[in-house]
Formats: sequence, C-alpha cells, structure tokens
Amino acid sequence: MSDSEYDEENLDDFMVKASSVLSQENHPDKETMFESLKHHLATIFSDQSEMENFFKTLNSVIYSSKSKKSSQKIANKQPFKLYPLIFSFNPKSSFFYVDYYLTTLQLTASEDNRQDFPYLSQIFGEVINAFFSDAKENKNLIKKNNVLEENKKSKLYEKLLNFCNNNIKTNKKTEQSFGCLMLTEFLEKCPLAKEEKNLENLFKIISEYLDDRWFECKLDLLNCTISLIFTGEKNFKPYASKCLLKILDYLMDEEWMKRKLAVNIVYTLLFYCKEEVLSMKDNIIDFLNTLQNDPVKEVREGCLQTLNYIKDLDPEPEEDIINFDDDNLNNNKSNNRSYNGTNRGDYTKKNNKSSKSSSSRVGMNKKGGKNNISLKLKKEKEILEKLEKEYNEKRDNFYNKGNKSLSKENKEDKENNEKNENNEKLNEQFGLTIYNISQQLKKIQEEQNELNNMFEEVKQTIDNNYTSLNERLKVLENKSSLYNGYRNK
Repeated sequence: MSDSEYDEENLDDFMVKASSVLSQENHPDKETMFESLKHHLATIFSDQSEMENFFKTLNSVIYSSKSKKSSQKIANKQPFKLYPLIFSFNPKSSFFYVDYYLTTLQLTASEDNRQDFPYLSQIFGEVINAFFSDAKENKNLIKKNNVLEENKKSKLYEKLLNFCNNNIKTNKKTEQSFGCLMLTEFLEKCPLAKEEKNLENLFKIISEYLDDRWFECKLDLLNCTISLIFTGEKNFKPYASKCLLKILDYLMDEEWMKRKLAVNIVYTLLFYCKEEVLSMKDNIIDFLNTLQNDPVKEVREGCLQTLNYIKDLDPEPEEDIINFDDDNLNNNKSNNRSYNGTNRGDYTKKNNKSSKSSSSRVGMNKKGGKNNISLKLKKEKEILEKLEKEYNEKRDNFYNKGNKSLSKENKEDKENNEKNENNEKLNEQFGLTIYNISQQLKKIQEEQNELNNMFEEVKQTIDNNYTSLNERLKVLENKSSLYNGYRNK
C-alpha cells in the first residue's frame, strides 16, 4: 500500500486488515504490514484531526456498533493489539490521545467481556511500556527525541493510576475485578511505581480495600498486594509490618485461594523485609502452624515452605518453630498423666504394704498384752490425724490458689478490655489479633480444667486413705475388745 492509496475512506479496511495480520504470530505479511502501518502512523501523527479520526475508526472496529451505553460487548479484541504499537511510534504526540484508549478500555468493564479481562490487562501493560521506555528499549521510536518528558510521564502516571482506582472503588464486582487486574499490570510495568514517594500512596490505596469488609474482589486485591511488594522491594520496608497485620486474618479465611495468597504475601514480605517481619515471628508461626494440616495441598505446601524459610532466616532454636502434630501433643499429655498416676499408685501401694505389716505385727503380739495394742491404736490415730490435716491443708491451698487464679483471670480480662479499646495501636506494636487473644483465653480455660481434675484426683486419693485407716482402726478396736474379754475370762 503506497502513500497515494492511503486516505480516510479506506482507513477502516486498513485497520481491520492490520489488526488481523499483526495478531498472528507467523503471518507471512506481518513485517510488511508493520512497516506500512508505521509509515502511515508517522503521517497521521503530524495532523491532529487525522489522528482523532484514526482513533475513532479504531474504536468502531473494536465494537460492532457505537452506543451511548456504559458498556458494550467487544466484537473484535484484536485491534487492541494496535494500541501499544501506535503509542510506541511517537510517545510525545500520542500522549494527547491516551484518553481515547482509556475511554475504549472503560467500555469493556462489563460482565459480558469478563473473559477478555486478562487479555486486556496484558495489552494495558504493553501500553505502559510504550510510554515509559526510552529510545534504547523501544525500537519503534521514529526519532530518539520522541521519548516522553518527565513531566508528561508524571501526568500519565497519575492518569493511569486514577483510571485503575476509579474502577476499583465502584460497588460493582465486575469493575472491581477489572480495576485490580489493571492495577496489577500498572504496578509491574510502570517504573514510577517503584519510587519511594509513590509507594506510600499505592499502599494506602490497597490497604484501604483490604480493610473494607464489603469489597468483593479480595482475591484480585491480594494479587495486587503481591505485585506492590515486588515493585517496592526493599523500599517497601516502612509498610511491611502494617501490611502483615492486615494479611494475617486472611490466613484463616474460608476460601483456600485467599489462604494460599496470604501465605505467599507473608513469604514475599520475609524475602524483602526480613528485619521488620521477623520482629513478629511468633505471631506468624502461630497462624502458620494451624495451616500445616490444611485440607488443601497448595496451602500446606506454601505454609511449610514459609516455616522453613523463617527457620533459615532465624536459626536460633525456638520451640514454636518445631512442628508438633496433634498426636505427639496428646502423647506428651498422656505420658504426663500416667507419670503422675504412677506416683500416686506407688504411694497407695506403700501404704497398703505398711498396713499389712502392721496387721501381721498385731496378730503376732497377742501375748504382748494390752500396752502393745494401745500403742498401735495411738499410732494409727496419729497417722489418721496427720492425713486429715494434710488433706485440709491441700484443700485450703487449692481453694486459695483457685481464688488467686480467678482474680488473676479477672485482672487479665480487665487488661484485655483496656487493650481492646486501643486495638489498632496494640496491633502495630505487638501484632496481636482477635485470634491470638481467643487462643490465650482458651489455653487459660484448659489449664483451669486440668487443675480441677488434679484436685479431684488428690481428693479421691486422700479420701480413700482416710476410709482405709478408719476401717483398720475399727478392726483393731474390735480385736482389742476381744482380747480384753478373753483376758477377763
């Protein structure tokens, strides 16, 4: 196609043909069409009215019919591939026509076009590269001095970010998802997003939606969060702890994909912001330990990988990092209980043995007279009184300890209530969450129940010994009476 053949009447057909050829990787006429389009675009960029007609024609190719509706079904998505090519030819001139592209892109944010969102977000990333690349990176530049100036790059940065944010902050789930996909590409491809002065605002935007319980596209938003950390790398350190606090609750989410993405975020934070994140290591491990038995394989694997990475970063041995499973824990508890029971059993056997020997000695001393029996009765009474005294002391000590424990619990409850009033400040300092507090209260309740069980066991043991001594005392008194009766005869 020569210059003489190019006019406004056949522009429409030319665009359709160009989009069809350039979208095919191995098309034989691809290079020829590329050079032809490049030549005509250079001519069009020199005339503003021609350029406007060019974009209007391109939009008409994308949609089957023009409409004033807020959304339209894409009739031909191939022409979207032309936008990165167009903008890369002369970023200086094409900068003024970005609104045409964004308007067309906004019309695609409908449920009917949802399946094309990944494709469109990829094109969005290529458009960003076309504007922010330099002459060395972009071989399509007509002249080296056509690289976009810094002030125009800053304006374009704001325009593209606002486009993404305006879609995310809507109440429509489809547009939220669309905006998150665009924002992910924007964070990965725009070099200005890496600058420290812009990271704070970017984190503020994402964190606002992470806290919004009514925001529906949390999966896409978690992907944005990962992209933001990759973008900031070590410059993300000032926001690492705040980001971690917002992510921890997602580790317990009902949707397994959210749990998986949350684990990936924790791992990424550890990789780029080790010092800031390891200060909250205990809280991270508490959450991750619960995911080791997650029903979803991907979540378990990510959890174990993160736990191992924490261990590599902080080689100092910690009990919390040791991966105890429920069976080991139950075995330890049962071993402790059996050990205590064995001690109590030995003590009872010892008493039984001494009682048997005492009975045998009483039987052998029938000729010894009344003094021996009286002495034995006295000793048995002393033992009985001593046991009764020990029982009363242990009971009183237990009740006192229980009261102290209750008062301590009341004090802790009061402190927890005070801490809950300053929940946000507490989270920033110590990384405590509602989940941690509930786990601590549960642990206290379990200790209280275990203490009650121990008390019942001690009480039962003492009662049994008390009863046994009373019975033996009665037997000895009967024997004494029989002995006295026999002697009087």
